Amino acid sequence: GKAVRIEGLAGPNALNGHAGLALGLSGCLVNRAAEVKGQFCDFDSNFSLEFAQSAEFQFHHPVMLDKDILWLTDSEPTETVVSAKQKQMVFIMEKSVAIPDPSTDIRVELEFDLLDEQFKLARIRFDPKLNAMMNPEVMDRAAIEAGSRMMCETGYSLASKEVELDLSAQSFDDLPNRQEILQLLGPPLEHDPVAGSFSYEYRLKGSEDDPFNTRFTVWFDDSGEKLARMESRYSHFHSSTDFINKKMRVQLKMLGG
Repeated sequence: GKAVRIEGLAGPNALNGHAGLALGLSGCLVNRAAEVKGQFCDFDSNFSLEFAQSAEFQFHHPVMLDKDILWLTDSEPTETVVSAKQKQMVFIMEKSVAIPDPSTDIRVELEFDLLDEQFKLARIRFDPKLNAMMNPEVMDRAAIEAGSRMMCETGYSLASKEVELDLSAQSFDDLPNRQEILQLLGPPLEHDPVAGSFSYEYRLKGSEDDPFNTRFTVWFDDSGEKLARMESRYSHFHSSTDFINKKMRVQLKMLGG
């Protein structure tokens, strides 16, 4: 099929010090990750996912610390705002051009509450552009239950993992088409008429390092209009969704996995 590919960058000096930090954090981080794993065994009591102008994932009983997130994302936030009881990390991705258009920026906000004298992750808010790409129809009750069951059963560790999610009960009729994607993301930076592909490049705002750390690829069906498959990669996290066969694969690649 025809493809749209989005590529991007990691944060400045993202890897500096991470090996040493991993040694110091790994034990405690694994314990906190294990606690989050247990929370997924009862999704309704511990989490909520809301779709309004932007998607927001809420942690009812926050566990993960701000330093855990910095290690997991492999990036420094574009903006950090700290008050007496809250911390906000903002990651802004911009197009890799000489003069980026701020209207095409992609913004993700992480909010931490001060609990037990530590900042713990309480909310993740996604850019409306990502909200449109995520499509609430994919995240219906069955998908949430399946994803929670997957997390409950497989858990999390600092080793690589791969799991597959069955989306056979989902409807993808409302996914954005080719033109709507172009409207969301703006004109492509590269067009390959032979491969029938559009290419976009993004970087963490203000960064010039690691040009291929983040990727987002969309393939269309034979008509060239409807989404057939989507892949994304950011830092340790890889995902692939097949809209034709209705399967989603999620990978966590860590420790050289």
